[in-house]
Amino acid sequence: MPTLSKHEQSAKLREELSGVSAFVLVDYTGITVAEASDVRNKFREANCRYQVYKNSVIHYAVTGTKHEPATSLLKGMTGIAFSPEDPGAAARVARDFAKDAKSFKIKGGIIDGQTLDASGVNRLADMPGPRELKAQFLALLNTPATSFVRVLNAAPQSFLYLLNARKDQLAAAS
Repeated sequence: MPTLSKHEQSAKLREELSGVSAFVLVDYTGITVAEASDVRNKFREANCRYQVYKNSVIHYAVTGTKHEPATSLLKGMTGIAFSPEDPGAAARVARDFAKDAKSFKIKGGIIDGQTLDASGVNRLADMPGPRELKAQFLALLNTPATSFVRVLNAAPQSFLYLLNARKDQLAAAS
């Protein structure tokens, strides 16, 4: 398979990043081949795209887009990771892998055109994903209905407790 030129690579990357709200830039200098394979597999399992590009390719891809602030992070060896579905997925994988592999470092990231440092990427990783947010929202919608049913049920239930107490009282008296 022929290698794409820098301009073709940057055009392809620009197209991929156009639908992404967040991505993470990492420094992979010093990781072993086994670690590189492991990190690629972990990104793949999380439905993330991870690729190593020359800084000039990333620079051309983000220039003129909302991701342009990323150009300040393009120093040294750079890998880029992102997920089209979950903005925090790549950050979670990168954070967890950086804990284990000391030579794998998070440079920073971009979310909706704002530059994040490594601690910002860690905060992004702590945010719940779309599935967790949907579950929390559905639970929030369900709470008022559940509370209303409990309130409606409270009066008859209390009356039943009163009748049972009276029955026990009459049984004890006889």
